[in-house]
Amino acid sequence: MKYANGNIYWKKSEEIKNTYPYLTHNANCDVLIVGGGINGALSAYFLAKEGANIIVVEKNIIGYGSTIASSAILEFDVGIELYKLEKIIGINEARKIYDLYLKAIDEIEKIDQEINFDTGFSKKDDIYLSNKFMQKINVLKELESRKKAGFETKILDNHSMLNFNSGFITKKSSAVMNPYVFTQCLFEYLNGFENVEIYENTKIETIKCGYDNVISKTNNGFKIESSKLIFSTGLETLKYVNNLPIDLYKTFTIVTKPIEKLSNVDLDFVAKDVQEPYHILRFSNDNRIIFSGENIKYNDRFNDEKYFEMVANDKYRKLCMSLEKLLPNINNIAVEYAYNGTIAQTKDALPIVDEIPSMPNCFCNLSVGKNSILGATVGAKMLTNAVRGLYSKEMNFLKINR
Repeated sequence: MKYANGNIYWKKSEEIKNTYPYLTHNANCDVLIVGGGINGALSAYFLAKEGANIIVVEKNIIGYGSTIASSAILEFDVGIELYKLEKIIGINEARKIYDLYLKAIDEIEKIDQEINFDTGFSKKDDIYLSNKFMQKINVLKELESRKKAGFETKILDNHSMLNFNSGFITKKSSAVMNPYVFTQCLFEYLNGFENVEIYENTKIETIKCGYDNVISKTNNGFKIESSKLIFSTGLETLKYVNNLPIDLYKTFTIVTKPIEKLSNVDLDFVAKDVQEPYHILRFSNDNRIIFSGENIKYNDRFNDEKYFEMVANDKYRKLCMSLEKLLPNINNIAVEYAYNGTIAQTKDALPIVDEIPSMPNCFCNLSVGKNSILGATVGAKMLTNAVRGLYSKEMNFLKINR
């Protein structure tokens, strides 16, 4: 199964910025991080800052897996409405998770400033809306929950660009960036650390877990001995860890050609249409519209390329139709890029951050859903302490068997 297909915008708009060697010797480290996407970069960053000796291995090219197919919208919306999450894990606990996601945006901003490269990061207002009259009560429920939680939220009666029935805005609670550039630049920055080693084209074939170490063997027959191991491979984690409680979905994205009219419009927002399947709207720095959603649960028929191409084309068509309804004042929208990615989804939409029960000293940082970058950030910070045996209370809500 290919995790990303189609004419991918980030791949076409950016060249590979840096390359790394493949592992050619046996090695030792405190923490081995398996996966060189944005998840692995964040995990390596927080651990390296704590002084741990880190090795990162990526089986292909840094940032060229699921990362490059991300729309890279950083919403503090964890993937499930706050009022719904409150019923699942409790009011105080749900608010804490939302607050962690909101603070994760600040963490990304600090890292962006530290690496000092134009990654396209920018904070945005977050607009939550619906075009369906029957969903108005649910929009109001979410508005009320966010207000009670102390978030700066107010009802939105109208908007200069957006067409909707009901909605509200939460100030500076989202952000956007170029996920591929951010990942490449963060790894380039980490490559200058004495306690970080990065290897591409290095695949872990076998893992032997012990009570005081983990022995990993690469495809070229070299061994890496580490005190701890973190799977930051996204969906590739499924190849190493059995029976994870997730479902797989395909998500679709269209990117327009640059629209001159947008150069004179305030684009300081992202928007989520909460109809099912949901849609998410953002803009690029060169005035393109990036519109994502139309998620569909993965099934084995998608392995038939002709069948899946038919499904994907139908989803792109529906995205175009929904975009025209959402932005009625933007005429002659021309799509230049159309692609899809694969995402994991748990029942409660929260990530999995845990030590793997059957694999001592091995942890997974499995971010899920449309907001996986912030989930990865939250997980990476938690694991910085967890690998030292310090478990936060919030990790109980992100355990594999929760």
